[in-house]
Amino acid sequence: MTVLDAAALPEWLTRAQFAALLQVSPKTVSRWIAADPSMRVQRLGPTGHRVRVHRSELDRDRAAVA
Repeated sequence: MTVLDAAALPEWLTRAQFAALLQVSPKTVSRWIAADPSMRVQRLGPTGHRVRVHRSELDRDRAAVA
């Protein structure tokens, strides 16, 4: 992965943006969110189905979450 300029990224990323930066599927991001309640996410909308992931989550080690 290349070094990203965090200042150039929005603070909250969509699932698709987050997935593209990590080169994984958006479905994988959904699985990570479901498996890790400590992950910094915001749920939007009346049902909470729209999710934004904080850019600080890009630095977390995902090897432990499988």
